Amino acid sequence: MPIFDENGKPVNQDDEFPLLLDNQNTLKDENRFKSIVRNLPIGLIISFILIVVLGIMVVSLGAKVSSMSADLARIEGLKTQLSSVESRLEEVNREKGRIKADLTQMKGDIETLKIQKEKAAEQLKKQQQTSGKKKPAPKKSKPAGRN
Repeated sequence: MPIFDENGKPVNQDDEFPLLLDNQNTLKDENRFKSIVRNLPIGLIISFILIVVLGIMVVSLGAKVSSMSADLARIEGLKTQLSSVESRLEEVNREKGRIKADLTQMKGDIETLKIQKEKAAEQLKKQQQTSGKKKPAPKKSKPAGRN
């Protein structure tokens, strides 16, 4: 007597395991998916792939833009620090100019004092030569407590 499977088809008795309906359903599902993919127009598939690629690019560019905005904020902070350092540098340069001017003036004063000292020494020598190299004797003063 012939053996029939779940679908009512005669089963070859030489096979050890007859095909079951569940296996055929999974094959049909795979075939359905393949047939749907095959029936889709190529333009639709290409446009879907293009949309996915563009989406990935947008996410990547968004991340780059956010990192650049953070870098821009850091640059603004550095600009602020640089301007404050620049103003301090200008102030130090002004102070340096004032100190240079004061130093130049002091050098001039020192030179003037040296010249005056030399003149005074020359005058003193001339006076000593004219007076015959006599030094006046200093007067002895009386002590303050006795009169």
